[in-house]
Amino acid sequence: MTTLLKSGFLAGFLLISSSLMSKDKDFSISVGNVTAKTLNFEIANAKNVSLFVYNDIDGELFSEKLDAENLVIKSYNLQDLASGTYYLVAESDTKVEKYRISINNLNGMEVEKAPVSSVSKPEYSISGNMVQLHLTDVKNPVNVSVYDFANNLFYTANKNAEDGELNMTFDLDPKTSSNYIIRVEENGNVFNKIIPLK
Repeated sequence: MTTLLKSGFLAGFLLISSSLMSKDKDFSISVGNVTAKTLNFEIANAKNVSLFVYNDIDGELFSEKLDAENLVIKSYNLQDLASGTYYLVAESDTKVEKYRISINNLNGMEVEKAPVSSVSKPEYSISGNMVQLHLTDVKNPVNVSVYDFANNLFYTANKNAEDGELNMTFDLDPKTSSNYIIRVEENGNVFNKIIPLK
């Protein structure tokens, strides 16, 4: 009984620690002032963060990859962009944030300082054929499916989060397939992860 209780405390501590550590590694953006159609912003924890500017008509207009653990200060000159709605998107391994940029007919520019959307990505821990799925900031039901490359469905379910988090464990059989795809969908956002088993 004592061993079971100690194991329970250890598991709880590890879950809380990993949750806190995952929050520490998330990037954060602070949008600054706009002057003469120049967008100024800062990114903290910019390790492995991709930035891109796009609109719905032209698609991606600009992109770059950041790889700095410290604060990064960026300025984008958007002088050549026509009037319309554009988006600054920042994406890491754990989340995607999107900021709206509006350029009016008089060539004035406004940037919303809060993201119009912020989506947490699923996180995976893999040990042998055991796969743990962790998803934070869950607000809607989540559909989780497991397939192989031949599109054979092994698991599908709609799950609700507990306190905004979803944790699932899968025991994938390497005899059935050497590669699996875990598909996670929440509120129209779809994330696929290929799990190779050796």
